[in-house]
Amino acid sequence: MKLTLLLLLLFLVTPFAEGDTADNSIPISPWLRRGRTPAPRRQGCWFRPWICCERQRRPLERRLCCSNRCIDVGSNADNCGLCGIRCPFRWRCCNGLCVDIMWNPAHCGSCDNRCSLGSRCLFGLCGYAEPVSTTPPLLHFPSPACPPPPVHPGATA
Repeated sequence: MKLTLLLLLLFLVTPFAEGDTADNSIPISPWLRRGRTPAPRRQGCWFRPWICCERQRRPLERRLCCSNRCIDVGSNADNCGLCGIRCPFRWRCCNGLCVDIMWNPAHCGSCDNRCSLGSRCLFGLCGYAEPVSTTPPLLHFPSPACPPPPVHPGATA
């Protein structure tokens, strides 16, 4: 039993010992040696805040470095307008302001979805549960561009 454990241990240790000597005998170029043990590259935007400005995809997008990540503060509910400003539950960040999209007629159901004049925003829907108008809409016929020529009495056509 002890002999088999000793032989098993010997077989396990032998390949690792040979691998170390083989790796140390291969010459490495100075260029590879410099790239092998560099200081770890700093990740994120804390040390390079300008990278947030380079990656703007939309014209009105405003990105800031928040918690070492580039965040669009115009639409992120956890960083609305500035880093760390969190919108309340069920509210959304629209253009950097926290708005309640369930009741706001300028942002009804989603950002920048405006209800028509006189229509209310209820539960995120424009005109929800409003009475239907019983009067027909007024029809406006376009006026002719030129008035018709006058008709003279006694003129024959």
